[in-house]
Amino acid sequence: MTPIQIEEHILASSDLIEMAHQLGSRVAIITDSCVEELYGHRLEKHLRDHNLDVFMFSFPGGEFYKTRTTKEMIEDQMQAQGLGKDTCIIALGGGVTLDMAGFIASTYCRGIPYLSCPTTLLSMIDASIGGKTGVNTSFGKNLIGAIYTPEMIFIDTTTLRTLSQNEVCNGLMEMIKHGIIADPLYFEMFEKDGDKISELDVEYLNEAIEGSCRIKQKIVKADLQEKGKRRLLNFGHTIGHALEQVTNFKIPHGEAVAVGMIAEAYLSYELGRLEKEAFERIETVIRKNHPNLTIPSMTPDLLMEAMAMDKKSMKNVPRFVILKAIGSPMECDGDYCMSAKEKVLDKVLRWICDYECCVS
Repeated sequence: MTPIQIEEHILASSDLIEMAHQLGSRVAIITDSCVEELYGHRLEKHLRDHNLDVFMFSFPGGEFYKTRTTKEMIEDQMQAQGLGKDTCIIALGGGVTLDMAGFIASTYCRGIPYLSCPTTLLSMIDASIGGKTGVNTSFGKNLIGAIYTPEMIFIDTTTLRTLSQNEVCNGLMEMIKHGIIADPLYFEMFEKDGDKISELDVEYLNEAIEGSCRIKQKIVKADLQEKGKRRLLNFGHTIGHALEQVTNFKIPHGEAVAVGMIAEAYLSYELGRLEKEAFERIETVIRKNHPNLTIPSMTPDLLMEAMAMDKKSMKNVPRFVILKAIGSPMECDGDYCMSAKEKVLDKVLRWICDYECCVS
């Protein structure tokens, strides 16, 4: 698996410099316009001070710009600078940037190496791990992309200090997901100490990040190409991605996944697979760790239409990760996801559309 280093100020470390020198004679930093100002120019100077030829490429932040058009724009800019196979990409930013930069690395000159430098909690424990890269289309999220892993992941926890509380909460949602699908003890950490993690208490934060990375890496190692077990990581994402699509990505990914997890846990309960007490624990810990959870109201029909294009769908019928208990999902004969009867799914979608957090 891809090596991970978690340290404060690692973006200014000699390890990053050494790795960049090993991978290419030139470096292309790909970032968004906000992170460019926060960390991009500082990293650019650090690399140049250590005799690296550096080029910066940025684009507007947000899922709305994670498109084939943006990818083409950056690739054209790289070609205009004469960058070739001897180039190493550094992906610097949140999940959108990491997805975009990784996808560019997978196709530019038929593949060049890249380093992942996530700057948000969500990207540290999700987008940076496992090699999923891609862009959105008008038909859905991440429908075009590749599995292409970085050479190394550098997690600099000092970058979390510039995040809003809502962005921290968004990251916590994916961390909680890892506990729900794989580790009940890790889940309990957020029942007991979620507030300390959200306050960026170093002792609890580092333990939580390391635990989340460990869980995801273990799942990805067992199924890199997402033929089975890796689908567990999509818990909450079938409905979550549909929410993002329907709202034209106005709802942040972490919030969408939070609502999706509540809905899909409720679906597990309605299917008779998950005990009511377990569902209530899941709902409580999500709401506790994302107290300002709000999304626009919508209809079940809109969600169903969006879910038809989900990557786990079979013949446009959505499939879901279903829970037996916290930390224990159903294997579903090695598919790790299943469809639901239309009547039950309709009930769940109507329930989530009327959910108290779903107020515009």
